[in-house]
Amino acid sequence: MVFWKKKDAARQLESIPVGHYHQVMEQGHPVRRAWHLLKFTRVLEALPPGPGLSLLDIGCFAGSFLSLCPESRFSRQLGVDILPEQIEFANQHFGTPYRRFQHLRSLAELRSLPDSYDCVTSIEVIEHLEERDIEALIDGAADRLNPGGRLVLSTPNYASTWPLLEVLLNRVSDVAYDEQHITRFTYFDCDEKLRRIAPRLAGEFTLEFKTTTHLVAPFLAFAGVERSRQLSTFVEHRTWKVPFGNLVLMSWQKR
Repeated sequence: MVFWKKKDAARQLESIPVGHYHQVMEQGHPVRRAWHLLKFTRVLEALPPGPGLSLLDIGCFAGSFLSLCPESRFSRQLGVDILPEQIEFANQHFGTPYRRFQHLRSLAELRSLPDSYDCVTSIEVIEHLEERDIEALIDGAADRLNPGGRLVLSTPNYASTWPLLEVLLNRVSDVAYDEQHITRFTYFDCDEKLRRIAPRLAGEFTLEFKTTTHLVAPFLAFAGVERSRQLSTFVEHRTWKVPFGNLVLMSWQKR
């Protein structure tokens, strides 16, 4: 989930109980449950249908996203993060012969991973990084992706109500989001900003689509998380052009 430099932010995340956000996704307040489930659902929808794909999740935290990825679609899965306790939790709870989790000391170690992948995801990670670390993440993804492979990124949309949500979350959540979010993106500038930060993105990838998610659906979870999920998939993500959802979702294809 995170590879950032700010010491205070890192200490805050290390202080979060191991597996906490997975517990929130499964048993927390309906809106928070829906928030996590829907962001993972939308990322899964953005990936190729398979079968037999390989998937690398950068910043996997406790492994929640990969826990939702079926073997039939992704027959080889790897999650990486810099928090060893969260990686241990992920391996204990979600590790299988086809899914494993690995601790990395830094983003630079992505380039030394031995295998290549059809898909790379990084879900709400890049906002936690300084620009040089975003470039390292993109470079690592480029090195690990097969030609034609997909890189799917999501990040908060600061052209939405996210800044207000950030204030509210700081009052009720375990983490000070305003302190953690170092590099901020909007729907309008995210692709060009990433191309500037990471030249390999411009040189080796084509933007398949960008869209937003989490405009209304998570907040309707008071009426039921499943109803909220159904609403979120009512419009196919590639055709959703509203720029004010609270998360930006991008899919890049390696040339």
